[in-house]
Amino acid sequence: MKGKSLAWIVSTLSALILVCSLPGLVWAKWYILTGAHPNSVYVIDAETDTVVKTIPLEGSGPIFTVAPNPARPQFAYAVTNLSQSVALVDLDEGKEVLRFNLSNDNELVRTMAIDVNPQGNRLYIHEMPLKKDLGKYEILETRIRVIDLDTNTVANVFPAPRQVMALASSQDGKKLYAFSVGKDISVLNPETGQVEDVIPMADWNVTGAGKLEGLPLWNPYQENDYLASFAVYMTDTITQHATVGVATLDLKQDNPDLQVVELQPYEAEWWTAHGAVSAKTQKAYLGWDKLWKMDIPTRQMEEVTQFDTNSVFGSFIHPDGTKVYCGGNWSALSVFDADTLKLLKKIDLGHSQAGAGIRFVNRENGF
Repeated sequence: MKGKSLAWIVSTLSALILVCSLPGLVWAKWYILTGAHPNSVYVIDAETDTVVKTIPLEGSGPIFTVAPNPARPQFAYAVTNLSQSVALVDLDEGKEVLRFNLSNDNELVRTMAIDVNPQGNRLYIHEMPLKKDLGKYEILETRIRVIDLDTNTVANVFPAPRQVMALASSQDGKKLYAFSVGKDISVLNPETGQVEDVIPMADWNVTGAGKLEGLPLWNPYQENDYLASFAVYMTDTITQHATVGVATLDLKQDNPDLQVVELQPYEAEWWTAHGAVSAKTQKAYLGWDKLWKMDIPTRQMEEVTQFDTNSVFGSFIHPDGTKVYCGGNWSALSVFDADTLKLLKKIDLGHSQAGAGIRFVNRENGF
């Protein structure tokens, strides 16, 4: 029996070694995409938290955001050139391969919001155009440019709400959500641009509650099981007391409602510009000069840690919920244990991020 057991173990181990050595068989892992001065995209291994690629783009920066292509993880799209261009970056080749210039001889055009649909065949660019005239600019209507990523050509242009700072697609790609400063969330048909629905924020029909203030800036919603999440502020219209909380929008649903959880009374020492909720752990992470973790079901603060920098623009949760990455302004990303908030590592980028957020991309073949 012992001989048979030993032979079975050896045979099994040999089979496993053979399977693992087969050509093309690899294990998918997460990578981080971000940007920093002067005009570079960084690829970071989210397992070792080390920079594996630095990809300089053409011309001037800075890079405001980097959006991955969830269906074609070889490619990413970076807002650059003083927010007047979107660069198509081949992450495998480590170079910019194409550029969508928004401005032209007649218009000065900038963007603050882009998104790639889950199917990976549409890039949405929210544009803020100004008509150039002798000695003056004329404000034009805002719009969304749709790029067909199979041909890298413009598929459509349609009117869009003003002051849009973030875009997000439903999981089935049939709806495009536009998040505007101080306004309701617009639900657009991504093919025609028609506003099909509005999700209240300015007037969200809750007795005694004023309008919600908050935006899902640089939101890695696709990587977070299509859960868009962000910090919000609201004021009681009777007492005038302010509360800080988090809002979530489940983009897997056909007609999602905005879910708002009031966490604690607002005080200056707990001010935050960004918050995120993990779809897996139901923990919320918020911060500015300190990082704190809240349990969503109980609304209890569980951990607090102080940053060693003056402030951090954003807190981003690893898709598996185990780590929190904080950065967006200084030259390093701080990595914290999502449970204890213990500082695990600082990823030095060498240059200021200048407002760039981070996104995650899952890749089988690595970079």
